[in-house]
Amino acid sequence: MHNTPSLPELQRQFATAMLDEESSVISAWVLGNGLTPKARLRIYRNIVHNNHAAALRTAYPVVLKLVGEDFFENAAARYLRDYPTRSGNLQDYGSNYAEFLAKMPEASGLAYLPDVAQLEWARQESYLAADAESIDITVLADVQEPEGLHLQLHPSTRLLSSVHPVLDIWNFCQQSTVEHLELSSKQQRVLLWRDGTQVAMQEVDAGTHALIAAMFLGTPLAGAHEDALLAEKDFDLSTCLHWLFTTALVTGLTTN
Repeated sequence: MHNTPSLPELQRQFATAMLDEESSVISAWVLGNGLTPKARLRIYRNIVHNNHAAALRTAYPVVLKLVGEDFFENAAARYLRDYPTRSGNLQDYGSNYAEFLAKMPEASGLAYLPDVAQLEWARQESYLAADAESIDITVLADVQEPEGLHLQLHPSTRLLSSVHPVLDIWNFCQQSTVEHLELSSKQQRVLLWRDGTQVAMQEVDAGTHALIAAMFLGTPLAGAHEDALLAEKDFDLSTCLHWLFTTALVTGLTTN
C-alpha cells in the first residue's frame, strides 16, 4: 500500500513528470480514465511542451528562422528540461535562452545565434515594460546643479552590445524574399525602446552606448559623459541629449 503523499509532494512529483518522461513516481496517484497512467501523463506532458515551445516561438521568431523548425523544436524540448520556468506567466519564459544556445554544442557553428537571441529577448522586455510620460528638453534650463544631474530613461529602454552585426541579421530575417546575407565582422551596439505599440531599434555609436550604459547604473550625467568620451573622443553630448529627448526617451530628472 502506498503512503499518501502531501499535496506539495504531489505537485512536485507532477512537475517532475512533466519534464522527465522516465519519472513514474506519481503514476500510482493518476487515474487514467480509460488510459494507462503513463499515457495520461504523456498527454499533459505534450501540452506543457507545446505551450512552452509556443512561448519560445513568440519570443524568438528570428532564431526560429535562422535554425529551422526541427532544430528549434529539439532545442525547445531541451531548454524546458534544463531551464524549467519559475513563473506562472509564460511571457517570462525564455529569459535564459541565449545562455542555453551558447552552451548548445549543435549551435556552435552559429556564433552569432546567442547574441541574436539576446536581441530578441530585449525586444520582449521592451514591449512588456511599463509606460511613462516623457519630459521636454526645456526642463534642463531650470537645473541649478548640473554636476549632480541624473536623467531617467523610459522603462522600455534596453541596450545591447554584440561583436556580431545582430541588428543587420535581425533586419535581414524580416525580408520575405530569399537573399544571401554577407555578414560583416563589425560589432553593433543597439538601443531598443517601445514606440507606441512597436519596439524600435537603433544602432548607436560607442559614445552613446557608454553614456546610456552609465546612466542605467545610476551614474550622474557628468560622469556618464566622461565614460562616453573615453569610448569615443569626439562624442557630442548636446547632439545625443537632443536625440534622447526628441525621441521621448527621457522621462524624469533628479539632482543631488
